[in-house]
Amino acid sequence: MNSVYVPAGAGALRAVTLQPLSPGDTGTIERVFTGMSAESRQMRFLAPVRRLGERALHRLADVDHDVHGCWVAIVGSEPVGLGRYVQLPDEPGVAEVALDVVDEMQGRGLGKLLLTAVVAAAADAGIRSLCWTMYPANTRVRRLAAPLGARFSIESGVAEARAGLPVISGPVADEVVRLARAARLARRKAA
Repeated sequence: MNSVYVPAGAGALRAVTLQPLSPGDTGTIERVFTGMSAESRQMRFLAPVRRLGERALHRLADVDHDVHGCWVAIVGSEPVGLGRYVQLPDEPGVAEVALDVVDEMQGRGLGKLLLTAVVAAAADAGIRSLCWTMYPANTRVRRLAAPLGARFSIESGVAEARAGLPVISGPVADEVVRLARAARLARRKAA
């Protein structure tokens, strides 16, 4: 099995399948991006982005699940969210985290689920802390980061925070770690 099935919970979140993004899968990234409003895109990319160019798409799809990991949330057969970490080149053990959720699924717990996957996978890859860079108005992501110990400071209109990675366990986290290891191994064999 190359995905984690998360059954519908008592809340508003429907059944979700989580899987690692396949290296080079620009189509999934485009489908999630298309489901985001102009406001959501601006919150995510800190600028008004109408479309992702080829260079940006390829950079976002260049995952190895070691230095750069990305998880896809799928409802039915549609990708509805992405959660990623990218290790900072000048700070080993520190990775920037980003979440993309289509507008239709925002506010239903999908961001929290994606963050759980990112934290579990990043920790297994040797990441010790996460950092966020976002608009101060992005309260949804700030609320997700706060329980991890992230305290935001605002400078020049940008909110930034860091937090150590907590230990996450449970069936979803355990399965994410298993899949992240398999994805890293497959990438190494392909290289």
